Amino acid sequence: MVIKDSLIIKKITISDIDILTNFIQSSGDSLKTFRYYEKRDFKIISNHLLTILLFFNNMPIAYGHLEIEDNKTWLGIMVSESEKGKGYGKVVMSHLISFCKQNKLSSIFLTVDKNNLNAIYLYQKFDFKIISEFSASSLIMQTNSLI
Repeated sequence: MVIKDSLIIKKITISDIDILTNFIQSSGDSLKTFRYYEKRDFKIISNHLLTILLFFNNMPIAYGHLEIEDNKTWLGIMVSESEKGKGYGKVVMSHLISFCKQNKLSSIFLTVDKNNLNAIYLYQKFDFKIISEFSASSLIMQTNSLI
């Protein structure tokens, strides 16, 4: 899917695992707040509802996924450290939320570090609300406003 000149969202499948692995491992300090793959094999994407990479000039710059765990839909995103602050998180979120609406997924959850204020602000723009603490340093957010 082409968003605008040189900006493309690509659905990632197991056949793209090398591209995904290289992107995640080269994302710099973004990995301090995006720890999804620390304890998971990259092959977990075969269980995702959707896994995407956002490309700019054929280079991956942002990631997103949706997965079902414990009968809940969980959302995860990450923007490469060098690309933060350019609106790419909003592009990824918009795509994931559109997918949820098209597939009638009414409630979405995510976890976020308490000190990741830019991410919290982004999620709030998409009607996510803080519902509880996940740990001493992170929160669980949820949106029910998709239908």
